[in-house]
Amino acid sequence: MARVLKRETAELALIVRWVWYAENASVETANRFLAAADSTAMMLASQPESGVRVLVTKPELQGMRRFPLSDGFEKTLLCVVHASRDLEWLLSDGFFG
Repeated sequence: MARVLKRETAELALIVRWVWYAENASVETANRFLAAADSTAMMLASQPESGVRVLVTKPELQGMRRFPLSDGFEKTLLCVVHASRDLEWLLSDGFFG
């Protein structure tokens, strides 16, 4: 079964965005945003070749893809790195900042 690993900073970014939607739209919209993020991530985990390749200069990120969230949140993009990469290094606090 496919797995989704989220960095702590990614989780925090989702929470911040949830709060924004809750304050500026509704709690229902905020919950729909989180559900869209989760369902899109799970779809990408099972279909890792989906999405558009991202042009990157760091060789460690070659093959990274981006994909818009579903359910009306298409302006928010998820970035995906294949698990065959050295994930421990890629997801370390020092790499993405």
